[in-house]
Amino acid sequence: MYDNYLRFITNLNYVIYARLSKEEQGKSKEEQSRSIKNQIKVCQNYLEEEKRTYPNCHYKEIAILKDDGISGTTFNRENFNKLITLIEQKQVNMVLTKDLSRLGRDHIQTDDYLEKWFPEHNVRFISIMENIDTFADSLSNEIAPIINWSNENFARQTSKKIKKTFFQYRLEGKWTGGEIPLGYKKDPLNKYHFIIDEKGKEIVERIFKLALNKYSPEKISNILNKECVPLPTRIKRNKRKLNNNSWSAHTIKSILQNQMYLGYMVQGKTTRLNHKSSKIIYLPQDKWIIVPNKHEAIIDINTFNNVNLLLNTNKNKTINSPDYLLKGLLKCSKCKNNISLQTYKKRKIRYTICNKYRKYGHKENGCTAHRFNYDKIENIVINNLKEECLYSFDQNKLKEIMQNKEKDKTRIKQIKDNIQKEKKELFKIKEQIKEIYNDKLEGIIDKEIYQSIKKSKDNDLSYIKIKITRYKKELKEIMMKNNNIDYEKVIYDYLNKPSKLLILNLIEKIYINEDGIIDIYYKGKK
Repeated sequence: MYDNYLRFITNLNYVIYARLSKEEQGKSKEEQSRSIKNQIKVCQNYLEEEKRTYPNCHYKEIAILKDDGISGTTFNRENFNKLITLIEQKQVNMVLTKDLSRLGRDHIQTDDYLEKWFPEHNVRFISIMENIDTFADSLSNEIAPIINWSNENFARQTSKKIKKTFFQYRLEGKWTGGEIPLGYKKDPLNKYHFIIDEKGKEIVERIFKLALNKYSPEKISNILNKECVPLPTRIKRNKRKLNNNSWSAHTIKSILQNQMYLGYMVQGKTTRLNHKSSKIIYLPQDKWIIVPNKHEAIIDINTFNNVNLLLNTNKNKTINSPDYLLKGLLKCSKCKNNISLQTYKKRKIRYTICNKYRKYGHKENGCTAHRFNYDKIENIVINNLKEECLYSFDQNKLKEIMQNKEKDKTRIKQIKDNIQKEKKELFKIKEQIKEIYNDKLEGIIDKEIYQSIKKSKDNDLSYIKIKITRYKKELKEIMMKNNNIDYEKVIYDYLNKPSKLLILNLIEKIYINEDGIIDIYYKGKK
């Protein structure tokens, strides 16, 4: 036998290489024939036959390498890379595969290995099913490029079918893979569905609660790191790639913006150019596939929306950057850019300033300063807000709230009185049980009468305890509903000291004119 340099060769150090893609695992008999075990067996049988054909050649097995569950459209495979390393180290001069598609399904790269790389490294490549042997001059070698093209076309069509199937699954709200959000885990009874993971749920709820209390993602991550709250496994796995095992603002923000916590199944955020490309393309949100009510929600819609309102107004906020009531709402009426605050060291007054003016000044691309006393503007907005609220406030709704509050107060008193009454009855029956016990000891009543009376009294005790439990449960529910809220005070505070969240929910934007006049645009008002 002669090698590529026409030298007689007797020593063949070989590697058997097998590969099975994820899509091919365990389907029909045809797919089963492609199994790793079957591929290796075919190669070994071929070698036994060749040893009889070339009795003077010495065959040495260097390794059996296999890549299981990896597509042939990529050559970035762990054991294929080991094969290449062995060849470069001149430990291997013969490679066997069951068929060409096991080597790869990218016809350009596969052709390059067959016609250039293997010959240049003086390696004999054998594909058994197609009768290809690069140390032999045969017709099969000539048609190898056509076979490679056919293999790649198969991969292309398979990729299209899988994409189509996954697209349909996503439209139905079925989970098609990827990372499961913190707070959920895969349903053992339905691989397409999520169920609640209690430990993760507690962390998610706490993150949203902190955000609702106006903690920035940076502050929240610092709190979790300081308290040594453990990172979930999936986040930790990604962090290891960056040599970072701590919570980050980016991780917190991605949790706060994840609609999965509303019970939605959100998929199709990314795609690839084609079956050969590994480049990830991030799709705009209107291209995502979002299906509601597919699993139990962890966060309610109001909390989610309010948190993201706060996030949007503080998207450029760092830990030390100042916060203020109208942040993110102030706009320049002339250039439509944002207006921020400027504080001078020698003055305690905060002034507004157009961001475009701050960057360009009075230049051609610039604007005017729009420098006004911020606190005066804030007072104007609050007073206008009070007028709007008082004008449009639903007086009937207020009356209903106050009436319900009075009803709850009356019911709470009734429940407390009933609990005290039942506790007195409980004490009374316990004393009666002691008395009949003493009567039994003194021989006034016999054992049978004692047991009969005691059984009746025990039943009375059980019934009273059940009633007390029910009263306490009802009381707790009413207290939770009211949460000790003084409705008059809440309404007063809303009108006189509006929270930032209330401002964001009511006001869309505030334009400041060059003359200091402000225009307030309320949400839902023309």
